[in-house]
Amino acid sequence: MTQSVEKSLLVYGVDLYRFLKDIKFVLLFYVIGDLLTTICAIETGLAYEGNPVVSTFASMHGLYSIVLFKILFILALLGSYAYIICFSAGKHNDQTFAWDALRHTLAIMGVLIILNNLLVMGGYSSPVYLVLSYTSSLLN
Repeated sequence: MTQSVEKSLLVYGVDLYRFLKDIKFVLLFYVIGDLLTTICAIETGLAYEGNPVVSTFASMHGLYSIVLFKILFILALLGSYAYIICFSAGKHNDQTFAWDALRHTLAIMGVLIILNNLLVMGGYSSPVYLVLSYTSSLLN
């Protein structure tokens, strides 16, 4: 990269290129994969949005307004990145571990959410719903 491009990618000390490189699997699975499977499931009538906040917002502003939640999520993740990597006062290894743990956890959650969405679209019960039902039955 040229020096001018490198400088333009630094915003308040945050390396946006490194951030986007670090979250590529989060973007692929948690953002794009979840968004596509959710919109496909709702548009085809195979499922509904399980999150009541997102569901209410989408019913008021249209299905594609869910994209706004994904953009807000990416901005929140950028804030977390800036805090953990650039502005926290811990040791370098602790910063790297915390950031790696966060982004890998989100990527794995994205894969699980996509699998959940695909199972629901295929006519199966949601594993998340089954676990929550089982847990609530244990509590009662």
